[in-house]
Amino acid sequence: MSRFVMLMVISILPVFYTQAGTAVFGGGSFWVMESLFAGRPGIERVEPGWMQGETRQPRRQVVRVHYDHKVLTYGDLLTLYWQAVDTKDSTGQFCDRGQEYSPALFVQGSLQLKWARQSRSRLWLEQSQSLAVRILPVSRFVPAEARHRQFYQQHPLLFFAYRKVCGYPDGAGLSMQPLLAGR
Repeated sequence: MSRFVMLMVISILPVFYTQAGTAVFGGGSFWVMESLFAGRPGIERVEPGWMQGETRQPRRQVVRVHYDHKVLTYGDLLTLYWQAVDTKDSTGQFCDRGQEYSPALFVQGSLQLKWARQSRSRLWLEQSQSLAVRILPVSRFVPAEARHRQFYQQHPLLFFAYRKVCGYPDGAGLSMQPLLAGR
């Protein structure tokens, strides 16, 4: 490969990477959160895993969502997230109990922090109750083992029963449409 072609490839790569964004959500079981986001328009990939906390902040099950900025905003993802979590439960989500399952938004940079704070404040005003969802900085992401990835596809009957018995909302009935409709 000539030096000129290599320089062109290197200079073009950042343009492609700026079209992709990542967002990290903790909302109980990463099996459920993965199925919530996966396969929706504009979402390129969803990775279940753990966000490693400091010694006082143990790890949480999370999903790292890779999305296309041309199709979605971080606000669109937040709209879907808020519909899927129990915002008042700080000790887990539905039948999954403990800090590992507690809800949190892991933000990257000032723009995500601003979106997260504004959306949480709006929801707080609507519900007139304090919200248990924490806003934390992104730390070290540890991908889940292969047996946990795409669990909803690998074991559809078991996943359906687990989601139903635990009381997690059916992701198919949730939408990002209110924010997408104006585009």
